[in-house]
Amino acid sequence: MRLGTYIVSGLVLMLIVGGAAYLITPASYSLSVLGINIHLPIAVWVLLPMALLYLVTILHMAYHGTRDYLRKRKLLQDTEELKDALYWSLLKEPKEHRYSTPQMREGASLLNVSRLEVTGSIHGLSEKLSKTLEWVREIEGGTYVDLKAKKIERFLSRENPLLIRNQLNRLEQEKGFAEEVLQSKEFYDEAVARKALEILVTREDLYKLKKYIPFLSKEQLFTILDRVDAGEEIGFSQEMLEAFIAPFKLDCRDFMRIARTTHKQFTPDQNLALFKRLAKEQEKAQNAYLYLLFEYEMLDNARQFLEEHDEQEFKSFRAFFILKRGKYHYKIDDLIDIDIACR
Repeated sequence: MRLGTYIVSGLVLMLIVGGAAYLITPASYSLSVLGINIHLPIAVWVLLPMALLYLVTILHMAYHGTRDYLRKRKLLQDTEELKDALYWSLLKEPKEHRYSTPQMREGASLLNVSRLEVTGSIHGLSEKLSKTLEWVREIEGGTYVDLKAKKIERFLSRENPLLIRNQLNRLEQEKGFAEEVLQSKEFYDEAVARKALEILVTREDLYKLKKYIPFLSKEQLFTILDRVDAGEEIGFSQEMLEAFIAPFKLDCRDFMRIARTTHKQFTPDQNLALFKRLAKEQEKAQNAYLYLLFEYEMLDNARQFLEEHDEQEFKSFRAFFILKRGKYHYKIDDLIDIDIACR
């Protein structure tokens, strides 16, 4: 029975009993307690035990009702806390959540350090969780979702895997975003900045890429050379080449790779002048310079270069020079590749 109903019913019952007792015997009765005479109608004496029992039962019901209310309130609070924990775990951004009931703490606390991966369909979720799950699946499927417009992005850390995946999706779908990332690298994860640079290296010309030279890797330098070899017009010139290779510590194989590209792009005089200077500045470029001398059939210059160095150096080129001097019509690429040239 609800407490309010019990209070009303109890009062009505006492009124009926008191009224009936008074009608039956309207007389009074005196009782001496500790020398004090208490003179009351008999109907009142009848009602006193009922009133005492009534009061005690009301207090009893109020106590248990309040305890149940507080228990239910804690359970509701924990339920809301659990929903919030599920929300952040779906977004791969688990946060600290505190639970009032020990039953909830025993299991739900795992969500404080967990990232949920949903592998199947599910029904009966709240609208908030359903929408979140939909966004997560879109992002993981390769679609860019504007989390900023949904007022979520600012709550996600830079290292959040879902945010990183979403930014990578955006890089693939929005052409201008790659440059935006590199202009504000400190706000993006390293994986996003690296992907942005890779995209620019494969799409933009050297004039735009020039300002990102400090961020380039040697592999990306070779990607640029591959684009030049493929015939792309990206502003390749001696000035650009020197600017792009300046930050790197190049080895023999690197200079040989560069020489194979410049051989197709520059005039012989321009190319030889470039590599002659590089060979003087960096010993690792000497093999590439010698390679170009043979490529351009400048045997006298190649002989002079070999005579200026120890006989134990450039053995493969010396062997090729002997063949050329013997009137064998081999091309250098027929016998010497990058691995042989740089031994």
